Amino acid sequence: MRSITIHGTSMLTVIIGLVFIVLLYLNVPLRPQMWIYPLVRQAAQLKVDYETGYMSVYETEHFRIKYTQADADTIDMIAEAAEAAYAPVTHELNYAPQGKTLILVQPNRNELRQAFGWSGNESAMGVYWGGVIQLLSPHAWLNTGATVQDFIKAGPMVHEYTHLVFDHLTNGNYPRWFTEGLAQYVEYRVNDYEWQTATNKLDGKLYTMAELNSDFDNLPNQSLAYRQSLAAVRYIAEVYGEDKLHQIINDLKAGQSIDKAIQKSLGLDSAAFARSWQQWAVTHMNSSK
Repeated sequence: MRSITIHGTSMLTVIIGLVFIVLLYLNVPLRPQMWIYPLVRQAAQLKVDYETGYMSVYETEHFRIKYTQADADTIDMIAEAAEAAYAPVTHELNYAPQGKTLILVQPNRNELRQAFGWSGNESAMGVYWGGVIQLLSPHAWLNTGATVQDFIKAGPMVHEYTHLVFDHLTNGNYPRWFTEGLAQYVEYRVNDYEWQTATNKLDGKLYTMAELNSDFDNLPNQSLAYRQSLAAVRYIAEVYGEDKLHQIINDLKAGQSIDKAIQKSLGLDSAAFARSWQQWAVTHMNSSK
């Protein structure tokens, strides 16, 4: 893998180039955007890598993990969890990104919030953005004495790595609800995990597909939005089969919209698809595990 070192004026060149690429990206139609998107992602990744030059680095076969000394005692566990996610995720999506994936381990919630400009109320165990996976230190949430297997099953690695692989596969051509549904579905398949709360049951008032498509991250009940996205993807896979789910993914890769991809694979328009998965979910996804 080619090594890139950035100093002084060359970093300024990267930033200027990033601004130019973003402006170009916003002013071209869908298919050309998909060609430009990997350049935008790579520029964002280079910027993050440069800005975290003070961090220590640990490399595995498929990952390059950056961390502070506060996580020196967790790095082996994180590395093992990352490699444990690689095979099942790439198998589920039939795709493996080139090169090593960059992972940043943030030592506490404040550092993770600052990395994304979040308010004091926002938090997560992991985030994928711009070609980089950022993880919250296990010290911030994992029980003392927990094993590597505990971290693998309860942690965010499978979920976030699914986001990354899917993003590379489709060059960013997907709605937010679909990538969240897919990441949860792979997590469900690999780790038998579902995010269930008292407020995300699927037999009450649900968000519309228009709301999920246009404003996913700002919907007040995030656990419900996530649960609905999982239900939609599980419905496709469990009722129509994994082949149809992969057909939709391949059509997104080819540049089709999510509505056209679903129509082509399932024979359902957006309204019929919403009615169908919602009816299915009431029966199949409302019991607690």
